[in-house]
Amino acid sequence: MSHTPWLHAPMRALVQLASPLILCGGMLACGHDRVAAPAPGRIEIAGGNAQHGVPGQPLALPIAVVVRDGSGDAVGDVHVSWLADDGGTIAPGESITDASGRATATWTLGASREAHRARAIATGYSVAQFSATSPAEVELPFDVITPLTLETYDRSGQTVHPDFVTTGPQWTHASDYLFLTPYPNGNAVLENPSIYESLDFLNWSAPGGVTNPIAAPQEGYFSDPDALFEPDHNELWLYFRQVTQANVVRLTTSRDGVTWSTSIEVARAPNHQLISPSVVRRGPNEWLMWAVNGNVGCTGADATVELRRSMNGTVWSNAEPVALSQPGVFPWHIDVEWIPSLSEYWALYNGKTAGTCTTGAVYLATSPDGVHWRTYPSPVLAQGAIPELQDIVYRSTFSFDAAADAVTLWYSGARFNNSNYIWRSAVQRRHRADLFATINTPTTLTASKAIAASALRLPQPRDFP
Repeated sequence: MSHTPWLHAPMRALVQLASPLILCGGMLACGHDRVAAPAPGRIEIAGGNAQHGVPGQPLALPIAVVVRDGSGDAVGDVHVSWLADDGGTIAPGESITDASGRATATWTLGASREAHRARAIATGYSVAQFSATSPAEVELPFDVITPLTLETYDRSGQTVHPDFVTTGPQWTHASDYLFLTPYPNGNAVLENPSIYESLDFLNWSAPGGVTNPIAAPQEGYFSDPDALFEPDHNELWLYFRQVTQANVVRLTTSRDGVTWSTSIEVARAPNHQLISPSVVRRGPNEWLMWAVNGNVGCTGADATVELRRSMNGTVWSNAEPVALSQPGVFPWHIDVEWIPSLSEYWALYNGKTAGTCTTGAVYLATSPDGVHWRTYPSPVLAQGAIPELQDIVYRSTFSFDAAADAVTLWYSGARFNNSNYIWRSAVQRRHRADLFATINTPTTLTASKAIAASALRLPQPRDFP
């Protein structure tokens, strides 16, 4: 605001007359030569954000930033200061960006188990804020399979097809979610996606204000939820399958986990040819969707895994074959995750035998590219491990904690009782080394045949979720 009107008239006239001469007589530009102020620079997070860590211990991965000017170009030789707001330490306390604008540091978390925060600061640039979380005081015991007690909207407590997702630092609601569908006694009409949140991976409840299910069909039935966190929009994205005369993959999104958008169709294939979609977002323009081509369904002789690609998560390519072959069985329902600290994909899937989908075990495979997969001789888990999973082990999901080098697995499955399949979900935590020792143990031919024979002895429904 100008203060010129406050001057006495003679002085005001003098100032008004002199102002153009003063402004243009110096180094400042005038008229059309005026130069706009440069756009501010920014510090971008380049890695190490939203990790899980142990209080008082360094995070598994360094925290990293890239400094960019207002045009988006990387800037070298910038002094970046690191500040730990959780009482922890960051070493070094100051870094200098390299020629690519990158700087890194090691963050040792503070002693609290509350949410951790840290910042990267440089003069003239916007601040980048990191976050990390620590396990709850009561952690899941290792190697114990614990059934989940879930309140479903249909009041049955029977669930199938769990899918786990963790969010990013900009998300201001729960950090961890589990999506499941009720499936009471095999009733597909009630198999609609439902959301739960938790702080300890064991006790789950619906977010306050949400109405489960978060989507329900007007035609056919819904199944096979698979969720991810989309950081560019700060949203949860939930994909799921609609079954009519075709398999349709639909997408709904939410900014709070409570209110969900009207779902849209993003992919379609003939019935049984687009089962259990599993989506990974590697970057803004790199999305991958694995799904199972189930032949003619449960009665089919085989099944194969296919991969679709997308630039935005909504428009998908045609399917391409994937080299994932588990000796003795065919992948039936699949969950794929990218493991950044190991630079590889992991796939968790239950194994179907010819003529049935009463699957008896769940397996793990690893891949550097998502196309060529290494399988292992033994399952992660087989039927009968707990009474709730006595007869069937079905679609499962997992989360890898790089700091603890541990894997948390959520299973689903069923036992046959009084002419019905009773469906339940369960959780187990395992050290990565122990998990891979289990799946690397050679399986005898007798054991493999026993699982297959058991599947065929069970009552065969027309279809499964």
